[in-house]
Amino acid sequence: MRKINQKEHYFYIDILRILACLCVIYMQCNRIADPYTDTSVYRQRMFVETIAYWAVPVFFMISGATLFDYRERYQTGAYFKKRFLKTGLPFITWTLINLVIKVALGQMEFRPSLSGMIDLFTNTTAEQVYWFFIPLFMMYLCIPVLSLLKDYKQILAYMTAMAFLAYSVYPVCCTFLGISFNGNIQFPVAGGYLLYVILGYLLSTTDMSKKTRMFLCILGATGAGIRYISTVAWSTNSSGLNHAFWGYLSFPTVFLAVGVFVAVKYGPWKKLEQNPGIRRAVTTLASTGLGVYVTHMLVLQTLQNLTKLGTESGWWRFVMPFVIYVISVMSVLILKKIPVFRAIVP
Repeated sequence: MRKINQKEHYFYIDILRILACLCVIYMQCNRIADPYTDTSVYRQRMFVETIAYWAVPVFFMISGATLFDYRERYQTGAYFKKRFLKTGLPFITWTLINLVIKVALGQMEFRPSLSGMIDLFTNTTAEQVYWFFIPLFMMYLCIPVLSLLKDYKQILAYMTAMAFLAYSVYPVCCTFLGISFNGNIQFPVAGGYLLYVILGYLLSTTDMSKKTRMFLCILGATGAGIRYISTVAWSTNSSGLNHAFWGYLSFPTVFLAVGVFVAVKYGPWKKLEQNPGIRRAVTTLASTGLGVYVTHMLVLQTLQNLTKLGTESGWWRFVMPFVIYVISVMSVLILKKIPVFRAIVP
């Protein structure tokens, strides 16, 4: 049996997990999915959305940073078992919990059948924010193959570059040049969100000069600026929200996610990390990340019903995300103490 080596714990990864959870909640509380209106309130919501948009890509990057070298610690069978217990079981359980709650409250209809069950889990009909799990599971299935390339960074850099051109640059060029998008122009070996998985591994294992860090951080800010300014400038009440630079694979989002990852990786955390109390608190908060993700919408909807606040309220948009996060964290920590619930909030 292969000896299992404990993976080194990185403080900045914990910081990223905490900030990403907060950003996900901020996006939910600001709801850019609502119809566009040319108002200062909507522009504020758009600004928050833009600043927080890196969260989902960085979650994929964290997977790359932490799992690419899993073979050094355990075998592939153990890898799949850990992924199922860590994410698969909670996804199944909380999907069913949401289903029961929403059917009981009359918020959705569900007729038990094979097609209904498949639709429930593959299209996350019980809770739409769970869409994230489906591409995440697909990434998990790819990592055993990608992990064999761990020591071939030139190949991984090539895959990253080609995926970026095919999925982040080419579609935007088609939009602005007014030409038809050819779906056959792909780079299948790094399709979908694999771009972020590979980027996460490369960025986490590459030492960068101060100039390189600064450049990538500026690139990240530029990406956020492009998305915000273009959306505000080109959106109108009649035509609605402009989506020219939207999408998690659009190049401004890639720039933003890379900039945030690098900024946090090289952030001023040394003194904080050396403080045992702070280090323990950060590790504890980070450990609730998945639990917060699967429970925060239940907390959000409950508070919204109790407070009657909506996205027009500054309190709801700027203060309540912290309240929702704190309540979600406390709920997860309590559930972790109860043996029967511990498995669904790992």
